[in-house]
Amino acid sequence: MAVNTRVIQESFDADEALKQTASLTDTETMKLYEERMIVDKDRIKTGEVAIDKHIESETTRISMPIEKEHIVIERVPTSGETVATDNVDAFQNNETVRMEVYEETPDIHKEAFLREEVSIRKEVTQEMLNEEATLRREELDIDTQGSPVIDNRSNQTETLRR
Repeated sequence: MAVNTRVIQESFDADEALKQTASLTDTETMKLYEERMIVDKDRIKTGEVAIDKHIESETTRISMPIEKEHIVIERVPTSGETVATDNVDAFQNNETVRMEVYEETPDIHKEAFLREEVSIRKEVTQEMLNEEATLRREELDIDTQGSPVIDNRSNQTETLRR
């Protein structure tokens, strides 16, 4: 496929170019770009905490006094010369002395008591993160040769460079 190109050479008159209105064919478009910081946040899992409990055992010893009663039978021999006159029924078979004997027994048992309460919660703190980045922006570079008249307009201000 052959490409047809036509080279047009005309003499350039700057004053004449200023008087002519630009047609659509004389207009070119150039796009200028700039970088901007886009800030966003992602929520990521950084860890996990598992809270459990276990049982520890220790052996303890206690000492406590307890009382036990016991019967002491004491025989006291006499001289054998004392006459028993006050007791007429000295030889009877049904004479019984009863004495109750007591002792203390320890009552040792275990009970569970609340030792401490543990509160588990999450707290959210906020901190400022300072980041620095170099942003690029395209600007126009206008290189003139000779003394052409350039009308450099922007939406904000109008400046005339000559």
